[in-house]
Amino acid sequence: MSETQKQVLVVDQERLGTLISKMLAQGQMDSEIAIDGLKAITTLRNLVPDIIVAEVDIPGGGIKLAELIGMNPKFQNVPIILMSANPTPDIVIRARNAGASSYLAKPFRPSELQNRIDSALSIPLVPAPPETEAAPQTEAAPQNDKASPSPQEAAQVEEEEPEDEEEGPGSEIARRVKTIEGLPSFPTTHAEILRLAKSDDTSSDQLAEKIQLDPSLLATVFKLVNSSYYGFNKQVKDISLAVTLLGLEEIANLVMAAQVFEKLGNYDDGSGLDLKAFWRHSVGTAFCARAISKKLNTEIGTSFLSGMLHDLGKIILDRYFGDYYTPVFQVLQAEDITIAQAEQELLGLTHAAVGGQLAEEWRFPKTFLNAILYHHTPRTARRYKQLVCVVHLADAICRQLEFGSGGDNQTPDPDESVLDRFSLREHGLNILKEAAEEELQDADSFLSALAS
Repeated sequence: MSETQKQVLVVDQERLGTLISKMLAQGQMDSEIAIDGLKAITTLRNLVPDIIVAEVDIPGGGIKLAELIGMNPKFQNVPIILMSANPTPDIVIRARNAGASSYLAKPFRPSELQNRIDSALSIPLVPAPPETEAAPQTEAAPQNDKASPSPQEAAQVEEEEPEDEEEGPGSEIARRVKTIEGLPSFPTTHAEILRLAKSDDTSSDQLAEKIQLDPSLLATVFKLVNSSYYGFNKQVKDISLAVTLLGLEEIANLVMAAQVFEKLGNYDDGSGLDLKAFWRHSVGTAFCARAISKKLNTEIGTSFLSGMLHDLGKIILDRYFGDYYTPVFQVLQAEDITIAQAEQELLGLTHAAVGGQLAEEWRFPKTFLNAILYHHTPRTARRYKQLVCVVHLADAICRQLEFGSGGDNQTPDPDESVLDRFSLREHGLNILKEAAEEELQDADSFLSALAS
């Protein structure tokens, strides 16, 4: 291929794909052909084309293909032209929402396709977003190398960078998450409640009044407050009393957990993720994270919800990209790898990256965003590292205790950098594991309250 030739990925039936490829050859363009969405994703593992031309009605769906590609920073600057022999106003709008540069109705002349491609390629490129994972950093091991952690010594004060230097998904990539077909918007209630919870001027009555504006949310909060986990002697029926007993931050955590579960908790026809086992693992990780944070005397207020949200990206991939996520579970049955490794191999991105993008779009606090984004790669986190490490440990311990399932059968060991950070060795890990196992005794009750 000469330097002047552009590389095009054509995604269509073999006969039509070959015909389009011949059209493009007349315009001095080199092309690769994929006959469906899955083969397109496979091809893109080794190819970054200048442009993608895809049929809407391919197996897997051209619109879903555009959405999935759009979430991958690697392809942010690659325009996509969607085409169909049955154009409707609805399809044109859906194509535009999916991030397509243009929509082309079949049949079309070679010159028409070439003009669309030239037009798409003439649009200035968007600056590349920050990497979703920061470059690894070398961490110094603590000077006190003990067999078990002292809570006071394990708690470390982190230097926070200015808010505008936050590492995370690029705004353009996060925006593409918003356009996923069927993805619900997140209620503004949670943002207001979190804001009130963090304010020194907020009273219990003010927070209670805000929760009471949503009867469904109020009922769920009561179920959670009265679950066996909190162990109150009498049933709590007054929201102001609940806020007083648990505190503003704990109530805010319950509200956010309830709203996430309501929006993404149940659905049909996923790709293969065991939804019941997934939520059991998510809630279990939350309980493990809280137990660990108490033992280490760090991140006690944020660990629970961070643990619960850490695998949120799996729900997005399973629920909205089922045709593309199914092969991930097929690979897991045949190979001894983690689900994150299978995702990266087949899709070019992981549930951590997708979850981080969703957290950005839904405007979760940066603490939760970082815990979601880096829970598998804690040494690459630049901010809120203490919390990221707690969630990483909680995820590993929850897997070791076989509480629920994150989608694979792996029980990876905690990252060495995390163990060094908290001066943890085998004895210390056993202490944390015993504390987590004890905490998990009430996790099923909490999950039942959340799901009822």
